[in-house]
Amino acid sequence: MKTLDSIIESNEYTTRFEVCQGCDNHCRVRLYTFSNGKTFAGGNNCEKVYSSFHESKMRGINLFQEKYRLLFGNRRTAVVSNAKSDIVLCIPRGLGIYENYPFWNTLFAECGIRVILSGTSTMPLFEKGVRTIMADNICFPAKLMHGHMADLVEKIVAEKAKPENAGTQYRIFYPYVVYEKKEDERSRNSFNCPIVSAYSDVIRSAIDPEKNFGIPFDSPVFSFNSRKMLFVSAEEYLTDLGIDKKTADEAVKKAIAAQEEYLNTLEQRGLDILRQAEAEGRMVLMLAGRPYHTDPLIEHKISHAIADMGVDVITEHAARHAGQKVYDALNAVTQWAYPNRIFKAAQFVGEQNYAGLQMVELTSFGCGPDAFILDEVQAILNRYHKNLTILKIDDVNNIGSLKLRVRSLVESTQKELKQTSANEFITTKTFEREDRRRTIIAPYFAEGYSEFIPSLFSLAGYEVVNLPMGNQKDAEAGLRYANNDVCYPATIVIGSIMNALNSGKYDLKNTAVIITQTGGQCRATNYFSLIKNAMVRSGYQDVPLLSMATSADISNTQPGFEINWRKLANITIHAMAYADALNRLYHSAAVRTRSEANVTALQLREKFIRLGCEATEKNDTGSLIKLMHLAVDEFSGIIDPHKQVPVMGLVGEIYVKYNSFSHKNVVNWLLENGVEVVPPSIIEFFSTSFVSRHANRELHIREEHTPTWMTDGIYRYIRHIVKKYDKICAAYPCYRPSSDIFEIAKLSKQVISTAADFGEGWFLPGEICHLAETGVKNVISLQPFGCIANHIISKGIEKKLRSIYPQMNMLFLDFDSSTSEANIYNRLHFLVDNARKNIQ
Repeated sequence: MKTLDSIIESNEYTTRFEVCQGCDNHCRVRLYTFSNGKTFAGGNNCEKVYSSFHESKMRGINLFQEKYRLLFGNRRTAVVSNAKSDIVLCIPRGLGIYENYPFWNTLFAECGIRVILSGTSTMPLFEKGVRTIMADNICFPAKLMHGHMADLVEKIVAEKAKPENAGTQYRIFYPYVVYEKKEDERSRNSFNCPIVSAYSDVIRSAIDPEKNFGIPFDSPVFSFNSRKMLFVSAEEYLTDLGIDKKTADEAVKKAIAAQEEYLNTLEQRGLDILRQAEAEGRMVLMLAGRPYHTDPLIEHKISHAIADMGVDVITEHAARHAGQKVYDALNAVTQWAYPNRIFKAAQFVGEQNYAGLQMVELTSFGCGPDAFILDEVQAILNRYHKNLTILKIDDVNNIGSLKLRVRSLVESTQKELKQTSANEFITTKTFEREDRRRTIIAPYFAEGYSEFIPSLFSLAGYEVVNLPMGNQKDAEAGLRYANNDVCYPATIVIGSIMNALNSGKYDLKNTAVIITQTGGQCRATNYFSLIKNAMVRSGYQDVPLLSMATSADISNTQPGFEINWRKLANITIHAMAYADALNRLYHSAAVRTRSEANVTALQLREKFIRLGCEATEKNDTGSLIKLMHLAVDEFSGIIDPHKQVPVMGLVGEIYVKYNSFSHKNVVNWLLENGVEVVPPSIIEFFSTSFVSRHANRELHIREEHTPTWMTDGIYRYIRHIVKKYDKICAAYPCYRPSSDIFEIAKLSKQVISTAADFGEGWFLPGEICHLAETGVKNVISLQPFGCIANHIISKGIEKKLRSIYPQMNMLFLDFDSSTSEANIYNRLHFLVDNARKNIQ
């Protein structure tokens, strides 16, 4: 028997390279031919053409491949008898289209509208759009959309050049889908990922098909969670194209039926494959992922490689109506449609007694939701003594290591029946009425704002203690206790909480933890589950975790935690308006203080924060008004109002832009270098919901049960209070008054849809527009590295903002635990130097 080393040394083999023509990947395959005439192929992504298996080896069923054919194959591109042949809708084959194409295809075909799809995904197609990608750390499926848009533009230009198509109207269609269909009533919500929802805004900014190529680009808002809203949106869009209402209504009904038939077919086919494999003793892998992972380029034909191993591949659709028990034992908030399906899929796999069924999850590099989903899915499977195999994929074409991991899973799995009684689900203690005396610890949010939180809670009868501002030790702890792909604010918050619980400073029998939950599309809602999982794993399940929810969609059982917001509303609004005004005074005075002044702006700020907290704790709004008068006098007394300084507007993700540690003291550095910072307003941020209620109605996103006249009345009351403080501060020579949120929304509409209600949403570009309109020509956007919201609302719309305000200087800075301070400050130096030159 010859050893491998001896064969290599003797050169008893030859090698040559060939390019596989079996598909558009064109893999560069290395062929090893040994002295006995046998050949081994390496470097191929699948083994369809160059296979190292014996021909008689049985291949598995690949439902991924069947799904792709079912999704796009044999669907009508011709039109019905009432053909509206002058309209052609061109659809990019990417992102959300992989979920709802049966609906769109049927909808338009029934209306006599011809549909053209972009080509199948290939690396050459991807490369067509690379130069228009706005965020380099966004997921590959989003980057690929730029290639599909470039492909559509090429097709349309070629079609329009043909004489027979004269008079035909070509339009590009990618809908703004906020909600997918809610498959289970027990789930909290059915949001789309912000990237899938709103990528049309990025395309409009980066490519602008209408301006640059004369091709109208349609992105009407649709929501699949409400049949009523779906009909209204479809009617509105189709009638604008000249389709009558009756035809539109019938088309929607048939489109809904086509979509349901498609999903039911996938579900039943998956169950049939599983039953057959179990009967024959074959292994089955549930390859779960997002709808767009069906794209052979995005998944790199991993499903084909698995099937080549003789293993059947099914999709998460098999669990559409199964796995319901997952809602009884889940820490995560079920806010997104596709992750909800994956949670059920994990439960389904765990409940099956067949050990030959295992779960593999595809996740794209940079996927925001998966940062917390993966840990939760692993926890579900672990309770049933099964493991999750995670395959992280991006645009790198070499999948050898991924195939090796799958092969290891296949070979190590014991194909035998076993009892899978689930381990007990453990979560944190419920906050009961007897727990009201517990000390509640809260992560530190921002200077000038967090200090007011204990005072407000004391009025509600609770003792809340602010933890210290985060530090490097907290960031390092956060990386140990949570998935390393979560955003930087989550890492700091989780680390600071866990370090506090580990410190021995608190009596854990009399301590609780609190965190906010927004209930929106952003990952921030699931900080709650990340903290809960970290506490349980560390043995702190007897410490209650409270949710400070700001959405009706969030409901956590905590009977001992009740706040009468009607009683606290007035003092809360006054406290926020006071803190905002004080913040504006400080950031202006800090760079204009006269050298001979006896006190600094920072000393005055600390003084008026302390006095403001004392007044808040007494529920004394009158004292806050008086303190504001006094603050204006004292700040005015230490400044030189004629001093000219560069001015920088500050926008970004709410935690990073307010928290000095998270943005590496960028704001303090600017102040120390003689730059006035225009700080963001906390009360304006929380007022965005008043605009969003109007958007929900106008864009048919969701039904609002509270009349807008009532919410508008509440907003007018808030503005009345804010204007009181603005009027007082008008005596300060350099004061910048607050803004009307509806005016900011109006400005933002020239850049982005008001349906963008995730993260800072439309508010962030609206802030930039407002700063430009009020004379601030320099803006810094601070965001966590990989923030899914800011891929859309910040970096994603930069090109559009620059086209509207060419005089604006904008700098976009990303932060995480490994961000280089030298890089940050070097970039800031250039911005500041340019701002000084502009003053001169």
